[in-house]
Amino acid sequence: MAEERLYTITEAAEKLGVSPATIASWIRLGIVKASRQDELGRNRYTEADLVEMERRFQERQARKRAGDPRAG
Repeated sequence: MAEERLYTITEAAEKLGVSPATIASWIRLGIVKASRQDELGRNRYTEADLVEMERRFQERQARKRAGDPRAG
């Protein structure tokens, strides 16, 4: 069985079209989390993590457009 691809924060940001600082902010705000850490304790993201990040980002954007104060 093939090993699951893990992305760095920079790679994840590139795939999502945002900056690594944006993903770091999402993590601090509890919007997303990394499902794995490497041997040095750095966050790593699976393809499923990226899909979830995109979904949550789209939800936040929709709430912002609707004027929901929870959207931040």
